[in-house]
Parts: sequence; C-alpha cells; structure tokens
Amino acid sequence: MQKGFILSLIFATLVAVFALKNADKVLIDFLFGKVMVSQALIIFISTVAGALIVFILGFVKNIKLKKALKEANKTVEALQNEKEELSNLLESAKKREKEVTEIGKE
Repeated sequence: MQKGFILSLIFATLVAVFALKNADKVLIDFLFGKVMVSQALIIFISTVAGALIVFILGFVKNIKLKKALKEANKTVEALQNEKEELSNLLESAKKREKEVTEIGKE
C-alpha cells in the first residue's frame, strides 16, 4: 500500500514539473468552439481524468471480485454441508452393517 502511495506521489511530482515546463497557451478546438487554455491545465485535467478512470475501473473490478468470492463461499458452505450429510450416512451405514454382521454371527 505504501509503495503505491509513494509511486503516486512521484508520478504526481513528475506530471507537475512537466506541466509547469509546458505552461504555454494552446488552442483547443472543440466541436462547438475554440478555446485558448494553458497547456499545463490541459495536462493536469488529463492526468486527473486518467486517475479517475483507473479508480472507477478498479472499483468495478473490486465489486466483481467480492461478488465472486461470496458465490464461492456459498458453494464451499453447500459442499461442506453435503460432506457432513454424506459422512453421517456413511457412519449410519457402517453401524447397520456392523449390527447385521453381529446378528448374523448369533
């Protein structure tokens, strides 16, 4: 966790230095108009948008993994219950077999 945070800080610093070195005004041509904006602002907005997209995708992946884990836990619980039932049946069958062999010996 700390490594990720440190790497994020290093990346943010590099982006900031890069943006400040490229602070000239540029013309951005949108479909509905043109705007003169600082290139540094565009770099910052792009970086934040990229980080936000990565966060959202990670969040969605985390939700899917939690859902899969819950389903797997339910399957494991069902299999454990089935195992216990089969063990009980096996023990009952062994007891009956033992009783039958004892009765047969008499």
